[in-house]
Amino acid sequence: MKKCILNVGILAIGLMFAVSGGTPAQAKPKVTETIKTYAVSATSLQGLIQEMDQKGPKTYWAFTEWYVRWTGDCKLSVTVDITLPKHKNPEKMPADLRQKFDTMLAALTAHERQHGRHGIEAAQEIERAACVGGDAILKKYNAIDVTFDKKTDHGRKQGVALN
Repeated sequence: MKKCILNVGILAIGLMFAVSGGTPAQAKPKVTETIKTYAVSATSLQGLIQEMDQKGPKTYWAFTEWYVRWTGDCKLSVTVDITLPKHKNPEKMPADLRQKFDTMLAALTAHERQHGRHGIEAAQEIERAACVGGDAILKKYNAIDVTFDKKTDHGRKQGVALN
């Protein structure tokens, strides 16, 4: 039987062009969040699971990538890219399946956004550190993402399931 739940991966990349010796700017890191979708159209439980297993990003049902960048004068930006399934014709699903899918999708979205928040928190910490030690901070938040997935069983304990 194929998996009926997602696994999430995170990629964090920090680009450090120069280290600023001064204090960081008081401005918050610039955050850009993008939600991308891939289409699913199955109208049965097994069909949805199979379609998301096949079409999902990197073989997962959803995927979040966050990127933290900073400049020599310690101006930070964070890009959070979330990819989620979107049903092409939800009205064609039986009512009980549509409810399960909508409930799963809400939990999945919340789980993915938490991964994105880890990237934002990494940027905030880098800013507080005046951009010193940024790569180590990124590694720390990457580890936080891994722990988060272990603790939540990749979202299963948060309601990311179709059954």
